[in-house]
Amino acid sequence: MTNRFENTMNMELKLISSANLQLFFEKLLQSGKIMIAPVLKPNGKVYFQPVKAYSDVATDYIQTVFSAKSVVFPKVETLFAFTKKDGKITLTNSLDNIPETVIWGLRPCDASAFDYLSDFFLRENPDSYFKTRKDRTTLVTFSCSHSDEACFCTSVGLNPGSTIGSDLQMTVMNKEVYVEILTEKGKQASAIATSLFSETETKDKAPFLANPVTRFSMDAIKDKMKQAYDSAEWKHLSLGCFSCGACAFSCPTCSCFDIQDEGTQDNGKRLRCWDACGFGLFTKHSSGHNPKPTQVERRRQRLMHKFHYSVENLGRISCVGCGRCIRICPAHLNIFENILSVTKD
Repeated sequence: MTNRFENTMNMELKLISSANLQLFFEKLLQSGKIMIAPVLKPNGKVYFQPVKAYSDVATDYIQTVFSAKSVVFPKVETLFAFTKKDGKITLTNSLDNIPETVIWGLRPCDASAFDYLSDFFLRENPDSYFKTRKDRTTLVTFSCSHSDEACFCTSVGLNPGSTIGSDLQMTVMNKEVYVEILTEKGKQASAIATSLFSETETKDKAPFLANPVTRFSMDAIKDKMKQAYDSAEWKHLSLGCFSCGACAFSCPTCSCFDIQDEGTQDNGKRLRCWDACGFGLFTKHSSGHNPKPTQVERRRQRLMHKFHYSVENLGRISCVGCGRCIRICPAHLNIFENILSVTKD
């Protein structure tokens, strides 16, 4: 399966043995790069975090609890700090020491989310904070061999072997791994361990990929979403929402943030913090007026943004079908079921 956004230009194809993946990982680590990878916790959940050894890396998992977007868009980020002494103001830029980082073990949906975030933050008035972090981050993606009932990437134009957003993609094929080197950063990463790779021709990944259920067709619901704003279903869909923000904070594409200043007139800092359109204060004006006073409007905003407003603004939906919001929601709200409800005939 292919997508019109697939990254195939100047792609290099390689093979590496499954046994040599560890050596490749260690070579990247020895090069001085920060390695972020999925790690299995005692609670049975998998989270992205910095690792120092391949033995810490989880390999048998469907999806992490949270995405890795915080590497390029931190939960709380100091934009700058200042000190004032003897009438002189000194500014400290937070981007002076951003390390070269490799995110190892992303799923294709997550890599696609990085592509969306790049579009969001860099298309107009490029965000230098996001750009600096993204430029120093290499994405090593692994195709999905398994899926669960929350996965719906095929409903949003992706598939378990999509290469959108990846720098280097791995597909495990029994004892060998099919490697698609997609960008200059991917080439630089593989060049660190050239001897571990061998040349190959194009291989069919399909037999080694998961087969998630396609819940809906974007072509079929695209026009219906335009009419969904006035749907009576929004009230029903919002009744279970606790406004906890778990869906937004686990989502790999949510990009809402707030700016806060902390400190005194002599020293302080400006912070950028994650926010969420599901929070009651998100749209509250300083006057006290809130144009989205109930969870009905806020749930509608979240889904309309992902499947309609982002299409109008960026020409693409802002959902990659990873299913995290479904798995994490304490009220068991289901985004694809909600979409089907508001677009039904």
